[in-house]
Amino acid sequence: MIKKLIYVFAAIFLISLPVNARFDMATPVEGESIANDELQFEVIMLLYKTISPQMPACTEYSIDDTQVLHYPYDVKKNKNGDYTKGYWNELWTVDACGTKKQFPVKFIINKHQTVFTIDKYFLN
Repeated sequence: MIKKLIYVFAAIFLISLPVNARFDMATPVEGESIANDELQFEVIMLLYKTISPQMPACTEYSIDDTQVLHYPYDVKKNKNGDYTKGYWNELWTVDACGTKKQFPVKFIINKHQTVFTIDKYFLN
């Protein structure tokens, strides 16, 4: 069910972007990311959606690099070995027509899923 929702949101997202633009949505991303493919895809969608209106003439977008800034900490596991708590930080670099922008991404593990946040300062 979640995968279907992601694909629907991805389709809506891609339709709303410039028609001739090329958005590299490939996962795993370049560099070093701990996030799984599904999370990487969600981060990519948010970053491209944020950058494309700021650079309307750009037609080439890609994730140039990712770095783990802080490996998982405050980690807890349940009896089955599944993670139920923890955090880690990564730095994602987007290449938009030769202009590189960096975004710090914080991944948060909770009992049900792993989510991410990007400080609004970097999204403006």
